[in-house]
Amino acid sequence: MKITNVEVFPIYPPLAKRYRDNPARNGHEHRVAAKVTTDIGITGFGDFDGSDPPPSETFEPLIDTNPFNYIGSDLNPAVVMAMYDIMGKYLEIPAYKLIGQKRRDGVSSAAWCWGGPTKEELTDDIIRATNDGYTIFKIHTNPLEDVFEWTKAIEEVAPPGFKVHLDFTGRRGRTLGSVLPIVAQLERNHPIIGWIEDPFDTADIESWRELRRRTQLPIVHGGTTKLGGGHEALMGMADAYMMYPPIGNLINTTTTMGKLNLQVILQFCGGTLAKSMAMHIACTMPTATGHSIHLDDQLDAVDDITHKRFSVAEGFSRVSEEPGLGFEVDEELLYKYKDNVPDEIAPYIGVVRLGGGHSIYSLRQPNLVKIMGQEEGTIRNFTYNRWFDDGSEQWAQTYERVTNEEWYID
Repeated sequence: MKITNVEVFPIYPPLAKRYRDNPARNGHEHRVAAKVTTDIGITGFGDFDGSDPPPSETFEPLIDTNPFNYIGSDLNPAVVMAMYDIMGKYLEIPAYKLIGQKRRDGVSSAAWCWGGPTKEELTDDIIRATNDGYTIFKIHTNPLEDVFEWTKAIEEVAPPGFKVHLDFTGRRGRTLGSVLPIVAQLERNHPIIGWIEDPFDTADIESWRELRRRTQLPIVHGGTTKLGGGHEALMGMADAYMMYPPIGNLINTTTTMGKLNLQVILQFCGGTLAKSMAMHIACTMPTATGHSIHLDDQLDAVDDITHKRFSVAEGFSRVSEEPGLGFEVDEELLYKYKDNVPDEIAPYIGVVRLGGGHSIYSLRQPNLVKIMGQEEGTIRNFTYNRWFDDGSEQWAQTYERVTNEEWYID
């Protein structure tokens, strides 16, 4: 069996209907798809969230080679998924049998949502996730929303036992002095919070360790492992480690974490094929018992290139036993998504109402950390709204001013 063609291209599938009327979003996901064909008529597919793929000539050396050459490869994730899809179909076995011994039939799965929802949008998504069978929800904290007000709002709509995974997005420059009191208050008053991800930049090893010493909440290392992964684990930076592609490196590092008895959370951003690949890996790994995280729930099942989504019940999904990744792809839909054009986001004014009576107006989303000189999470008693063009003279005058000044306080 030889590879005859490799196609790798961006696709723009439409967001779930619940998001399409949101004027702050462009109506589409941005993903990379791969289609690999062989001389015996077997075709493999993969999709993964991310920026545009490398040039097509990058994949020319794959032509006339055997797909089995790419077991554990660090090539583009969508391409590697397609290789496992081909190999499994050829042998008539599920992809996990090419990775290791199956240890579990199901994999825990968390819901997710985009990184900038309002409080109302977030609670709607919590209700949606609960109805879809999820028991865990991951969300990035937002400089324009008070994390405590967010948490209270979630608690009002979430069922008993529901847990929230808060991603602090450490690259935004938090310090121990600001993070410690936030985490302490969350732990003390809000048992719905189950995990804290990336509280600091991953280079700030001592702050990670100090936070772990002071909290019982599991701390998740979700950023780039600047030292390769093993050294971070040996220095005790986190309680759980999130793994991302490249797939070969992910398999190797996840195996290492298993030897160290450290929990692993797999995060494969993509559609149903990406989740399937993640589950095939997770079911073979000793400590990949954390809630896997994807973006398959950002699309309606009918709009995925497979027209399907894994069902979720009581917070887990069952690993596919079908050959390869276990799904057929609608190629006509795949190429249609290649030609989709994301919607333009309409101009808007960001409006922050502060507790002291002042308001900050900005061109689109304001950078409150820069404007106010305080770390994310330390600003209290404020609201944020997007003010889209309502046809008023006031909007036009304000928009002209923020266009010239970037932001102002009134």
